[in-house]
Amino acid sequence: SQPANSTSSSGAGTFAVSTSTTGTPGALVYKWQRQTANGTRWKDITASLDTGITYADFTTATLAYSGLGGATLDGYKYRVKITSAGGTEEVISNGSAALTFGS
Repeated sequence: SQPANSTSSSGAGTFAVSTSTTGTPGALVYKWQRQTANGTRWKDITASLDTGITYADFTTATLAYSGLGGATLDGYKYRVKITSAGGTEEVISNGSAALTFGS
């Protein structure tokens, strides 16, 4: 499934995908990426990629964030790239989720 938008007034939240496989792809490898609101390039997420937010679990099916203190990252977009240990074709979510600070 595609990641859904995330709105947070507490400064913490998640983006998540669910996956299903056929055959024997082996272990799945997740790599979350983000794009700025007006950007055109995707960057691989690390814990401290952006000032004003902390990312965690960016190599799992659920990307977590915390420490978001305001609307400075509103409109940032998030997607995930999935590969497998068995060498099946890389899949990139064809939809992106947006981050919004507020209620």
